[in-house]
Amino acid sequence: MTVSSLFSDMIIIALFMLMGFFIREVVKPLQKLFLPASLVGGLVALIVGQQVLGLVTIPESFSSFSNVLIAPIMAALLFGVTITKKKVVGYMDYVCVEQAIYAMQMCLGAGLGALLCVFWPGLPIGWGSMAQFAFQGGHGNASAAGATWTSLGVPENLSIGMVLATFGLIVAMLIGMIVVNIGVRKGWAKFVKDPQSQPDWYYGGILPEEKRQPIGKSVTASISINHIALQGSWLLFAVWAGRMFMKGLAMVWPGASAFPSVIQGILGGAIVWNLAKAVKLDRYIDVKIIKQISSFLLEVVVLTAMATLDIEMITTYIVPIVIFTLIITLLTVAFALGFCKLFCRDEWFEKALMAYGAGTGNTATGLALVRAVDPDSQSAAPDNHGIYSAVMCWKEAFAGLVPVWMMTGLGMTMGIGGVMCAICLGVGFILFVFPKKKAAA
Repeated sequence: MTVSSLFSDMIIIALFMLMGFFIREVVKPLQKLFLPASLVGGLVALIVGQQVLGLVTIPESFSSFSNVLIAPIMAALLFGVTITKKKVVGYMDYVCVEQAIYAMQMCLGAGLGALLCVFWPGLPIGWGSMAQFAFQGGHGNASAAGATWTSLGVPENLSIGMVLATFGLIVAMLIGMIVVNIGVRKGWAKFVKDPQSQPDWYYGGILPEEKRQPIGKSVTASISINHIALQGSWLLFAVWAGRMFMKGLAMVWPGASAFPSVIQGILGGAIVWNLAKAVKLDRYIDVKIIKQISSFLLEVVVLTAMATLDIEMITTYIVPIVIFTLIITLLTVAFALGFCKLFCRDEWFEKALMAYGAGTGNTATGLALVRAVDPDSQSAAPDNHGIYSAVMCWKEAFAGLVPVWMMTGLGMTMGIGGVMCAICLGVGFILFVFPKKKAAA
C-alpha cells in the first residue's frame, strides 16, 4: 500500500465514520442499543459498496486493516495495568463469576460451534471459538481473534465475529432490561424501586460542560515534542519490542514464529510498560492518551471489518448464528444471576447485571444495565469489573492462542476453558458458599 492510497483510504474511512456518527445521532434506537458510530458507518459502507448496491467501491485494502492495527490496539491494553494481591482478594467474588462466564463461553462456544457444523457443514472451522471474544469484548476482541484467524487462512471467522458482536450488543440490552425489570419487581435491586432512564447525553449528542473530561495531560513542553506524537511513539515502540521478543524466541523455539501479531502486541505492551516503570520512565507516559490512540485505531478496525463482511456467507448461515447466540446468551444469564447470588456478599444483583452486560456486549453495556438500577452511581459493581479487567488482562492473549489451538481440534480450547471454569467456580464455592453454610450451622 502506497502513502497516497493509504491517505485515500483514510479519507473514505473518515467519510463513513461521519455518516455513522450522524445517523446514530438521528436514529435514537441505535443509541439505546449502544451500537457505535464506527459499526453504523461500516454497515453503510457495506450496503452502498459493491456487495449490495454497488454505488461506491470499497477498497480491497479495507480487509487488511484489522490484521495490521490489532497489534498496537492490544499493546495499549497493558499500559497502566498494575496487579496487586489486595485487588485480587478484595474483588474475588465478582472475578470468579466473570471469569467463569468467560471460560464457559470458551469451552461451550467451541463445542456448540462444532455441533452446529454437523447440521451446517459449510460453516468455517473453529467459528464457535469466536463466542468468548465477540460476546466478552465486543467488536474489538472479535477483530483481534478474527485477525488471527485471517492469518491462519480462515478470514470468514472475522465476519462471523463481527456479526456475533453486533448480536451480542442487541441481546445484552434487550434481555438485560427484561432482567432489570424482573429484578426490581422481586426486590433484588439495592438502590431503586423502579428502573431509572438515563439522560439523553448518556447515549449520544453533546456532553454538558460539567460532564466533559480531559482525555489526557501533557507530560513535556510542546516545543520539545507534540504530546500525541510522543505517546504514539511509545505505543509503536511496544509493538516493535513485541516483534523483537518473538523473533528472539523463534531462534530458540521455531514454533514461536507462527504466533500472530496479537501476541506481539500484548507482549510488547507488557514489556515496555513494566520496563518503563522499573527505570522511572513511566512519568513520560500518558496512559489516557495511549488508550485514546488505541480507541481511534479500534474504530478504524471496526468500520473496515464491517464494510468488508462476507454477506453471502453470513446470510447462508444466519440460522446457526442466531441459534448459537441465543444459547450462549441464556447460559450467560444463568451463570451471572445464579453464581452472583451464591458468591457475592453484597449487591449481588448489580454485580450480576454488570457480569451479564459485559459478558454479552462490552463494558459499556454492563455499565448501562447497572445504571438502570443505580442512578446515583452508588454501586461497587463498576469498580469490581474494572479490577477484574486489570487482574485478568492476561486473558487477552487467548485472541492469539485459541485460533491456533482450534486448528488442531477442539481438545485444547474446550479442555482449558472447562478447567478454568471449574477452577473459578470451585474457588467461589470454597471462599464464599461453604463458609456461609458453616456459619449457618
